[in-house]
Amino acid sequence: MELDDILAEASCLIAGDRQDTYGDIHESWERIGKLWSAVLQLNEPIPPHMVGCMLALMKISRIANDPTHTDNYIDAVAYVAGAGQLATS
Repeated sequence: MELDDILAEASCLIAGDRQDTYGDIHESWERIGKLWSAVLQLNEPIPPHMVGCMLALMKISRIANDPTHTDNYIDAVAYVAGAGQLATS
């Protein structure tokens, strides 16, 4: 898979399919951060942009186990891009 293909598909996920399925990225990742904080018994919620970074790390872990599944690369790029969007807006 070419770089442009990975980036284009990741972009579609952020703005299209995933948003349609799971809702606004900020609201979704804010909710996930609150849930993770509660489970981990933290005093503060995990910020939405850090949720994106942590999700990307999950995909990187999957890549380390099996580097042949292109969807893990696409998802990791989408998660990092979403994290960057949330952290800088």
